[in-house]
Amino acid sequence: MNGRHGLWAVVPVKMLARSKQRLMPLLSRPERKALARVMLEDVLGALMRSTSLAGVMVVTGDQCAAATARRAGALVMKDANNTGMTAAVTSAARYLAARRCGGMLVVPADVPLITHEDVEMIILTHRTVPSVTLVPAERDGGTNALLCSPPQVIPVRFGEDSFVRHLETARTLGIEPRVLRLQRAGHDIDRPDDLVAFVQAPHSTRTCAYLTVAGIAERLQEARRNQCDAPRLATKAMEQEA
Repeated sequence: MNGRHGLWAVVPVKMLARSKQRLMPLLSRPERKALARVMLEDVLGALMRSTSLAGVMVVTGDQCAAATARRAGALVMKDANNTGMTAAVTSAARYLAARRCGGMLVVPADVPLITHEDVEMIILTHRTVPSVTLVPAERDGGTNALLCSPPQVIPVRFGEDSFVRHLETARTLGIEPRVLRLQRAGHDIDRPDDLVAFVQAPHSTRTCAYLTVAGIAERLQEARRNQCDAPRLATKAMEQEA
């Protein structure tokens, strides 16, 4: 990182113990927490390798996530209220704007396949100020990367169908966003189908290594081979959590 762009990456992270609730049919609570942590490590690894970022900030109220961020070399902003991704990113944008940073690249903590090449591509194709660049999620209409210059150029609105909301918000403000559809950055792990698709194509990520060592990948592959349905997987996850 050299700071020549004055562009900071922001990674909002909720409390790890409460993360990935939609994966409850497949994973126990400890497994969901561990998965959230290793996905964060993968995202931070990609961001920290970028030569076009001035820095990386993690916004979280979780002590484990904060420790992970500091080990990676990221700045930590405490999210004392834990009121959600939109509030966390809004606080980060306010912080960066007050320090006259040139822009803000928001990357969720559940995009483990993102690489530093993806990060550089997003930045390279970003237009001059004021501008917005979006990377949509492949499956659920979410936003897997949002680059704003300046940081507060649009109000952020994460959640269901956030990609369309960010697109429409920018256009309402007279900004035509750049949209990049990136295969790796577009694959988040939020729902059971996302996790199953992820383990079917192994990658050299910490997330893949964890799923393999923990036996989760084999468990999901076996269930797929046996055409096991969600209730049976849910029973296994509940047994581990008990």
